[in-house]
Amino acid sequence: MAGTFFNLFDANPDAIKTLPDQLAERLVELIINGTFLPGERLHEVMLSERFEVSRGPVREALRLLEREGLVTMASRRGASVTRLTEKHLNDIFPVRAALMSVCAEELALRHSDTVQDLLDEATEKLFEASRNGNVSEYIVLVYQASMYIAEASGNEIARRILFSLGRQTLPLSRMVFENPGHRQDWSNNWCGIVDGIRAGDPTAARIAVFQLIGDIKAAALDALRRRDAAAHQSAKSVTASREDGAGTEEKPRSRRVRSRPGAPSTGP
Repeated sequence: MAGTFFNLFDANPDAIKTLPDQLAERLVELIINGTFLPGERLHEVMLSERFEVSRGPVREALRLLEREGLVTMASRRGASVTRLTEKHLNDIFPVRAALMSVCAEELALRHSDTVQDLLDEATEKLFEASRNGNVSEYIVLVYQASMYIAEASGNEIARRILFSLGRQTLPLSRMVFENPGHRQDWSNNWCGIVDGIRAGDPTAARIAVFQLIGDIKAAALDALRRRDAAAHQSAKSVTASREDGAGTEEKPRSRRVRSRPGAPSTGP
């Protein structure tokens, strides 16, 4: 999986990666697989110790991911994993659908045997990973296949934007694809795109793209609401537990001192 979600389609994929680039790749993977959760602080010292590097490259890696929208930088608080909101998702998915449909239409009009062979190969691997329940492999294939449509179309502007937007929603997409039904729906919609491109039908390809993006948007919104509700319930439980503990804390008993014969009593 190394590097899959970071610069798979860079303009110069053979270029030597800098240390911040390599660290950013690792951080992307850790965010997507849930090691670092939404809203979690990303302490430079902790990360430098984890990766056994100085804080400078870590700081630069965090800035790279801030530009991609995966990390949020706040004054006096440092970096944290970006917490997606419903508005964020409602903004992202229509843009993704519009740009991906442009790319799919271009491929349908061009009709390249080489592109078609790769799309068919990706489709076979998608269904195989879905049947095997291999979510990690499936989400890698989903991302690669989606980005390949943008890459193969040759539309550089669409490619760059889709590359960034696609990664921002991957942590939620992973939750969605834990469900076999959602994996099947995505795979079927993907087949619609591939069939439209094969038939040289840009309209069919465009409709299939909007169906695919629309379904994953609905599932991602549902996953976001469930995750937020679970986090809220967990926070309430912790607060209630603390309050119960404070309310039942035994008060120190007053000590009764026995008086010695002939001495004044100090007890009640």
